[in-house]
Amino acid sequence: MTTAVDAAADKEAAMPPRTEQKYRLTQTQLRELTMERRPVLTAAGRVQLVENTTGKPYRFRDGSPGAPIGFGIYVGPTGAYYEVRVKRDGVTRRLALGSVQELSLSDAHELAGAQRSHIRQTGEDPRERIRATTAGRKALETTVGEALKKYLDTLSKPRAGKKAKPSSIRCVQQAIRRLSLPNVALDKVAIAKLEDAQLIEAWNNVRHNAMEASNLLSEDTKERLKAAGRWWELSRVELVRLGLEGRQIALAESAGLASCELTFNHAARAVEKVIEDERKQEALGVRKAVLTYNPFNALREHKMFRSTLDLEKHYARARVRNPMSDEWLGRVLKALVGRRHMANGNFAVGVDYLLLTLLWGMRRSESAQLRWFDRCTADELSNHIYSWVWLAPRPDALNPVTEVSGSQVFLHDTKSGGDLLLPIGPFAETLVRWRWAETQASTRPARLKRWVFPARIDDGASEHFGEAKSMLANVRLDAGLYDPVKGVNIRLTPHDLRRTLGRVAGKLFHGHMVTQMLGHHPEDDEPRRMAKTTRRYIQQAWPDLRVAMAQCEEAIIGTSPRVWNILKPEGYPARDEQDDPELHVPTIRPGNRRRAHYALDQANPGRTG
Repeated sequence: MTTAVDAAADKEAAMPPRTEQKYRLTQTQLRELTMERRPVLTAAGRVQLVENTTGKPYRFRDGSPGAPIGFGIYVGPTGAYYEVRVKRDGVTRRLALGSVQELSLSDAHELAGAQRSHIRQTGEDPRERIRATTAGRKALETTVGEALKKYLDTLSKPRAGKKAKPSSIRCVQQAIRRLSLPNVALDKVAIAKLEDAQLIEAWNNVRHNAMEASNLLSEDTKERLKAAGRWWELSRVELVRLGLEGRQIALAESAGLASCELTFNHAARAVEKVIEDERKQEALGVRKAVLTYNPFNALREHKMFRSTLDLEKHYARARVRNPMSDEWLGRVLKALVGRRHMANGNFAVGVDYLLLTLLWGMRRSESAQLRWFDRCTADELSNHIYSWVWLAPRPDALNPVTEVSGSQVFLHDTKSGGDLLLPIGPFAETLVRWRWAETQASTRPARLKRWVFPARIDDGASEHFGEAKSMLANVRLDAGLYDPVKGVNIRLTPHDLRRTLGRVAGKLFHGHMVTQMLGHHPEDDEPRRMAKTTRRYIQQAWPDLRVAMAQCEEAIIGTSPRVWNILKPEGYPARDEQDDPELHVPTIRPGNRRRAHYALDQANPGRTG
C-alpha cells in the first residue's frame, strides 16, 4: 500500500535533482526533529536545532560515517523518516525506510544499503513487491461473505447502461442471509480454508432451515422430519414409515433443495469473481494468483445439485407443474368469466389479469407491470423503459414505435434477458378493450390509470395489481379442481397459466414458434434494441406470429363454447353451448374459503386427481 511518505518521495524524485545540505545528527537529535525545528550548522561546525521559519517540510542528507549514497532524512507533517534515493537506467527512486522513532540510524543504514543493492541489481522497486505481498495476503484472507457482498455491489451498479433485475439482487441478499445464520456461519470462513465436509454440512443446514420455513409442507410433516434427525438422508420407504404419503413424500424429498441450489450457486459465482480478479493480477504481471480453485465446485462433485432429469422426476411426483388439460381449462375459463361482474365489478381487474396472463403466456410479474401505451411519454417509449399495451385503431394501423401493424403488447427486459413483442389476438383484444373502457370511465387517481391492471387500493404499497392467490384459490374450488370428497386435488398457480399456453402452442406449432411466443432463449447476450426486434418481426415473422397467437386463442377459448360466445370478436360465429354445462359461481362465500381450502389441502396431502 502506498503511504503518504512514499507518495511525497516519489513526487520529489521526479523533480530535477538539487544539492542537499549534509548534517550529522545524533539519535536523540533525530528524534527531536519536527516541522517546527530543523538542523543548522553553527560557526564551530556543530549541529544545532533551531526554529524552522518556513513552516514547510524539509529534507537533508545524512553526514554520518558509513551512510550509504543517497541516504537522508525527510521531515514532514507526520514526523521524520529515513529515506534513500537510487538512480538506475535514468530513473530516480526515493524510498521511505521507516520512522526515526522506530528505527535506529545504524539499522536504517543497513536497510538503505540492501534496498540500493536490490534496485541496482534488479531494477525492481521493492515497494511493489511489498504491496503485491500485502495484496496477496489480503486476497488469501477473503471470506465467503466478503465475496458475496462484492458480488452484490457489482450487480447493484449499472453495467453498460443496464441494471441487474431486482429479483437477482434479492436472491443474492437472501444467499448472504442464509449463509450467515448461526447454524451455517459460512460467511466468515476464508475461501482458501473451505473444505468439502464444511461445505456439505453448510448445505445440509441451509436445507434444514429452508424446510422449516417452507409453505408447501404441513406443520405435521415438518415435525416428523425434524424428529427424524438427518431427514434428507431418508429413503422413500423410510419417509412412508414416518407417516408421509402421496405428494408429501415428493415434497419432503425436495424440501429446501431449491433454496440450497440458489444460495450456493450465487456463492460459487461470487467466489469465481474473486478468482477471476486473481487471474487478472497474474496476467498483468502484478503478482502471482493466490486463489485458483473454487471450493464450491466440490458440491457438484458430490452430486449435491439436482440434474435436469432429477428435476423432471420431482415435478412429476410433486405435481408442481400443471398445465391444464382441455377439460379443466374450460371449467377454469367459465369460473373466471363468471366472477368478472361480481362484487360490483371489483373482480374485473383480477379476472382480466389472469385471462390475459393465460392468453399471452406471460409470467405473473410481466403482465402485472403493463402500462397503457398512450400513458407513456415519448422518451419512455423510445428508450423502452416500460412494458406496455397498444390498441390499434384499425387492424392495419402501424404502431409508431415498433412500426408493425395491429394491437400489440411489448415486454421490457424479460427474465430471458431481452425484450419481447407479441401481437394481441382477437379474443385478448376484447378483454383489453374492456380494460381500456373501464380505465377511461374510472375516477381513480391518474397515477393508477396508467396501468392496464391497477391496484385494488388507491394508497397501497404498489400502484399495479400483483396478487391473485385468493382469486385462484376460489376459482380452483369453483371449477372443481379441489374436491376432497371426490378425491380431486389439482393445483393451479399463475405460472400454470403460462405452462398451459405452452402446452396448447406445442400441439399446434413447431418448437421455434413456441419459443418465440414464450420469449425463451434470446439470440445473444447483447442488450436488445427495439429496432432489432422490429426488423426480425418485419421479415415475415410478425404476420406468422399474429396468425399463431390467434390460433392459440381459439384453441384455448374454444374449450368452453359459453366463454367463446362471451368474448368472441365481431364476425366470429357463435358456438353451440348445449354440451357445455353452465358453471354456477357462488355469490356468497361461506366463511374464508381460501383458509378452509388451505386447511383441507394440509389435511389431505396425499389425495390427488
